[in-house]
Amino acid sequence: MDDLKLVKNCQDIDMKYFGKLYDKYIDSIYKFIYLKTSNKEVAEDITSDVFYKALNSIEKFDVKEGSSFKAWIYTIAGNKVKDHYKTNKVDVSMEEYMDVGKNEDIGTQIDDKEKVQEVFDFLQTLKDEHKEVIVLRIWNDLNYNEISEITGKSVDNCKKIVSRGLKTISANFVLVLIFIILL
Repeated sequence: MDDLKLVKNCQDIDMKYFGKLYDKYIDSIYKFIYLKTSNKEVAEDITSDVFYKALNSIEKFDVKEGSSFKAWIYTIAGNKVKDHYKTNKVDVSMEEYMDVGKNEDIGTQIDDKEKVQEVFDFLQTLKDEHKEVIVLRIWNDLNYNEISEITGKSVDNCKKIVSRGLKTISANFVLVLIFIILL
């Protein structure tokens, strides 16, 4: 069952269908938030807030041709992260970063801690808006239309940001590229 049908069923029939949406997106939303916050507990809290807000707002979601639940939930996630940064100062911890993901451990994908540190350091050097677009495209496998809807940038601008980011990565950080492929 596709996302829009699940949303429509939530609105018309039974909220139990929201559980299917939750199961589909929980891991990717968590990883998206974690990459922006670099803190496991904060990412878990914000992820909970995102799905709570989505559940309480599902009635307002406009189910029509071209609507994207995925873009909508990522927009909520991005806004919750922005709200978090407005009210909290966050410290970045390498150890927490290596523990990203509920079902996988980056440390098992790349054993050398120095390589992981290099990847982490590189990601932190990107401008937030560039990091967001690249993460949405590469890690979360969103299409450019969805990224545009989430970020408010044009589709062409999103493509340029990803292209430039990948050029920078491939030119300066071969290990980052390998890391991306392993995800």
